[in-house]
Amino acid sequence: MSTIKGWTGTRGQRLGTLGTVLLLRATAALPNRWRSQLGGLLGILVMTLVGKTRRVVDINLAIAFPDWSESQRRQLRWRNFQELGRTALELGPLWSRPLPQSLAMVCEVVGEEAVDDALALGRGVILFTAHLGPWEAAVLYTGQRWPITGMYRALRNPGLDALMRQGRERSGARQLNKERGIRPLFRALKRGEVIGILTDQNVDPKEGIFAPFFGHPACTTPILARLAARDAVPVFGMFAYRLANGAGFRIEFVPMPVSFPSGDDVADAAGMNAQMEAAIRKSPEQYWWVHRRFKDQPALSPVPY
Repeated sequence: MSTIKGWTGTRGQRLGTLGTVLLLRATAALPNRWRSQLGGLLGILVMTLVGKTRRVVDINLAIAFPDWSESQRRQLRWRNFQELGRTALELGPLWSRPLPQSLAMVCEVVGEEAVDDALALGRGVILFTAHLGPWEAAVLYTGQRWPITGMYRALRNPGLDALMRQGRERSGARQLNKERGIRPLFRALKRGEVIGILTDQNVDPKEGIFAPFFGHPACTTPILARLAARDAVPVFGMFAYRLANGAGFRIEFVPMPVSFPSGDDVADAAGMNAQMEAAIRKSPEQYWWVHRRFKDQPALSPVPY
């Protein structure tokens, strides 16, 4: 990543972009094990200093694991912040190392043959994922594996936005600003390609559907079922996991049931959430618990934050 297209913005934004580039290059140069250890320390530092974020994590863990003891949830919170630090620092090797070295960090892949078979049907494929583990590694991997289009939320800093887009697109993926709407996704499916979407974040109640997530109502996007319903498009969950001690990444592709979508928006949203929940429960410390996933609630229901 020698140059950044779109190096614009205010002076403060340009300095922020420069600092980020230097940090990415520095962490890219570290041995994987050292970077993993440093990321864990960074996460603990953030947990200690940022009480507001720590409180959000505590609330989310209490909702998701009500049967756990307070001590168990504190231990999970500690490990979660360590993993968040690793998530931040691994952007260096993913976006700044030579591409073959970055892709070599993905050392285990399960289920991709089923995606190949689904693509052969000619209707395209939808991959949905969550902010779980090294999801940026999954973006990089799929970009060199299939023709894929993803949607993302643009950053306010145009330099950082360009940096993120270049990092995600350098293996071949195409990234579209979500402000363009979903028509480009339909066109990609018509071409028999893959589209990728993140579906685990809270959405505006005007656009979303309340469906259970870890047993609690969560305002959920209905876009997955609506995209799939157009031409009976095959749908897979795509979930990435970080292996211990900087050993690399594992990516799993999990097909949705053949009954999806059912035509019932609530049932389909619940089914999607259930698959994400099952993936998160495999390694809950690697999930993005810092997000206020339950900040919108049905009428008359209390907001937990």
